[in-house]
Amino acid sequence: MLYFATFIFMLLTANGTFVPFSNINWFLVDFLFIWIGLEQGRFTKRDLRFGASFAIMWIGYCTLRSIFLTNLPSRYYVSDIVYLFKYILPSFLYCALLKDQAIHYLSKVIIDLTKISIPLYCLQLVAGPAIYAVGSALNIPPEVPVYHQTNFVVFTYVQEHAHQNSGFSWEPGAFGFFLIIGLMLHLFKNGFKMDSGTKWLIAGVLTTLSTTTYVAFSVVMLMYYRANGVKLSTLAIFAVPAAVVAMFQLPFLLDKVVEIYHHDMRDLQNIATLAAYYEKVGEQMPFNRFSSALFIYNQYHEKLILGVSNIFIESVPYLKNANTSSGILEYFAKFGIVAFVLLFTRMCQFYKKFGATGEQMFYCVLLVLILGFSESIFVLPMMTNFYFLYFYAKPDEVSEEEELEDNEYIEHQPVLQP
Repeated sequence: MLYFATFIFMLLTANGTFVPFSNINWFLVDFLFIWIGLEQGRFTKRDLRFGASFAIMWIGYCTLRSIFLTNLPSRYYVSDIVYLFKYILPSFLYCALLKDQAIHYLSKVIIDLTKISIPLYCLQLVAGPAIYAVGSALNIPPEVPVYHQTNFVVFTYVQEHAHQNSGFSWEPGAFGFFLIIGLMLHLFKNGFKMDSGTKWLIAGVLTTLSTTTYVAFSVVMLMYYRANGVKLSTLAIFAVPAAVVAMFQLPFLLDKVVEIYHHDMRDLQNIATLAAYYEKVGEQMPFNRFSSALFIYNQYHEKLILGVSNIFIESVPYLKNANTSSGILEYFAKFGIVAFVLLFTRMCQFYKKFGATGEQMFYCVLLVLILGFSESIFVLPMMTNFYFLYFYAKPDEVSEEEELEDNEYIEHQPVLQP
């Protein structure tokens, strides 16, 4: 049952299928997690206190910001509160349901979905149009308007990325995010061993052909070799020349980054004209990584400290139809640097409970920052998990009352097979 709950949670957070695009589905998932938790006796008073404390803190933060900083219409504040119940609540319920088994099931489900994606990706390379035709006939709505894609629930084919593996997510870079997070969790779980699960995740990373994913993967491998005792000087001798060659020889690395940067700078110089054009044709105005980051910074400056609103982009009238893609700056604008620092503090606390060194926590933060710069990932339930995972990873010292509650929980929970 916990495997099934994790599978549903991954579909909800991956944005690759129809699951997250209907409000009712989010609340159905909440109901499913609550039902499983009550049925199997997995919730305690300690969970309720923890969840309620976070909710009160979040509402208070958004309320104070709305009253004293933003001075925007009430719908902006309402959106911030809705975000708590729609996006953060499923993360909390999932973490409270899985508790210390979350890391096991998250990595396991990502590995299993990767195993499914790789043969389908190989088929995609030789019969992409046929896959698109079959998917179109099935008509399982992916609901991602910027791409021409077909959806098979556990696999997405994107015509614009015909040579890249999008896996169970909406595009290759996003799939790479889940692979990297899954790889990171799996390595901490298995003590940084190169087992079959690790190899499957690495194979999945390679099929994405995603610039950001490859850069983040290099950080994961650096962390892997360092955890296995390889000195930085030894790594530098072999890794630096290889990285330099790859940057200049692989077309989706340095050349692609430079091309995107120059394209973004041109877009920023003609932003009003482009906005008018996209509004006229009824399409979303796409913002790439650099243009998203620079635009958000230039627009809000010091307001990024506490953020503006979950729907901040609507505060710029002529960009109400824009689609930003720089996750870091987007999160700053939504909820502020303060909330961002809290998220990463909780992430470090989570990995520290698995014995992570300061160096390893630095790598974990760095690779997520790399992924977040190029994808709007920090608002996804997979990332908001880190607000809560530290609380359940390995319990801290608790009071006698809490210890009694946990003992009662253990006595009533079913025997679970890994």
